[in-house]
Amino acid sequence: MTRMSDLRPIDCTACPIRHRAVCARCDAAELDQLAAIKTYRNFSAGAQIMQRGAPLEFVASVVTGVVSLSKTLEDGRIQTVGLLLASDFIGRPERVAIDFDVTATTDVVLHPAVIGHEPLQFAYNMH
Repeated sequence: MTRMSDLRPIDCTACPIRHRAVCARCDAAELDQLAAIKTYRNFSAGAQIMQRGAPLEFVASVVTGVVSLSKTLEDGRIQTVGLLLASDFIGRPERVAIDFDVTATTDVVLHPAVIGHEPLQFAYNMH
């Protein structure tokens, strides 16, 4: 798995998901603004990233790995409703809570952004 320390030196133009992620249409100035708020978070396989109904504190692009979206049904069964791969986006900035349980299916690296940052909003709006 890619470690955070391995990813920090990567500028946006060298990012492995640069041309498929939410920032794909950003120009150089917009990429500079995004770089100022850029972080990476690692999750081990099986780790819960977000819990359904919890406040949505950040949204994120998947940099590496596979993430599952699921719901627990009334009878206790778990329904997988989606799989996210590299460059897929978790959450929507205009939402207050997450609609699904979000779990790392494999080891995962996310590029999260805190909701409310203007660079995130314009990148999201362009996508």
